[in-house]
Amino acid sequence: MRKIIVGCLCLIFLATTLALDTSAQDRRKRSRFGRKARTAAIIAGGAAVGGLVGGKKGAAIGAGGAGTYAFNRRAARRHFKPRTRTIGATASGAALGAGVGAAAGGRRAAAAGAAIGGTGGYLYRRSKRRLPRRY
Repeated sequence: MRKIIVGCLCLIFLATTLALDTSAQDRRKRSRFGRKARTAAIIAGGAAVGGLVGGKKGAAIGAGGAGTYAFNRRAARRHFKPRTRTIGATASGAALGAGVGAAAGGRRAAAAGAAIGGTGGYLYRRSKRRLPRRY
């Protein structure tokens, strides 16, 4: 009886592997999102998760963190102009700083956090630029 069950399982596995087309030379499946829509989806997702966890302040923190990631990834280098990436990274840092400041101490702390976060986002973006080598 065991041999029959093992034989049937082997036939099932063989049939499923033959039925699936797993060619290594097929093209990759294209994403549903466009190039810039993916960045917007990353930021919106971060804001949604942050909003679910911490309300308005959490949404600002989530959007700021996701924006910092989204504008500094390799795909953003290819599909956004450098000025757009700098503005996006600065705005993301400001949102992140404002959210943390508001969570820590209210309106005045949110304003100070936005200023500090915007400056930090700008400096982080500037440090990511590739400078030519000097020999």
